[in-house]
Amino acid sequence: MIQLPALLTLLFAIWLLVFFALRFWLTRSAVASRLKAGAIEADVQTFNPSMALHEFGGLRGWLFRAGLRRKNSVLIFLSVTLAFLLMGLLLRSQLDALGVILSVTDLVRSIPGGVGNVLVPFVLAVPWFFIVLLTLIPTLLVRSMRRKRVKAIEQDLPLFLDLLNTLSQAGIGFDSAMEQVLNAAIPTRPLTVEFRELQVDILAGRPRDYALKLLMQRVDIPMFSAFVSAVLQAELIGAGMSETLRIQSKEIRERRRERASAAAMAVPTLLVIPMVIGFLPGIFIVLIGPILFEALGAMEQTLRGVSGQ
Repeated sequence: MIQLPALLTLLFAIWLLVFFALRFWLTRSAVASRLKAGAIEADVQTFNPSMALHEFGGLRGWLFRAGLRRKNSVLIFLSVTLAFLLMGLLLRSQLDALGVILSVTDLVRSIPGGVGNVLVPFVLAVPWFFIVLLTLIPTLLVRSMRRKRVKAIEQDLPLFLDLLNTLSQAGIGFDSAMEQVLNAAIPTRPLTVEFRELQVDILAGRPRDYALKLLMQRVDIPMFSAFVSAVLQAELIGAGMSETLRIQSKEIRERRRERASAAAMAVPTLLVIPMVIGFLPGIFIVLIGPILFEALGAMEQTLRGVSGQ
């Protein structure tokens, strides 16, 4: 039987091996992609923290949109996920070695009436279920970070557009208006960070339309993508930026109002689940419990009469 210190040492050694292997592989892949991208794109990447358009797919793009924008984010995510998987497998092997799973299986199998034989597969599947759940913990955390980021951007976008619209109507250019709004905003808010990266993209020498497309790919929210597309279209045809911003701000507020109305209409349907879980079992126990108790008592007396005891 493996002792706990030896188990932790083995787990740490496996995690280090996987971490350095993934780091080596990702470093070679990054070098190869930079060599294929060309010298110009490599120079732009030197000055710009954001990725190119072709790099937003797959796991790296998903982590990037969740706010995990370090170069080794993919490596850290995969290594942590694998570490949780190995931890679950080792814990299951320890339970198997201690005989816990076998004892629980025998206990369930001893239930009379053939019910235990039906429940045995579910008992054996419970450890694997917890292994899968433990492995999904990093994914669930990243998903939660992504949702919080989307919610923060959707909250800040209407006010941001209103301020840009006001400054544009006062005769201030789009870039100057955006700089003033960003200076007044909270620096750590996701929307502020995204527009700061847009400014860095433009200062790094990327064309404005390409920088706006990068901004749209980094955020990847339908509401925000519609706003960026409208700005691109306005710059392409030479339309007034203030009118475009006013229309987009109005549409975004209408979408938020419709979403709030839909969420309010869905509340009665969502209340059915807690009612079924919280109230119906208690009602069944109160109504059916005495009947079952009397039925079991009568059955016990009948069995005693048949057995002659």
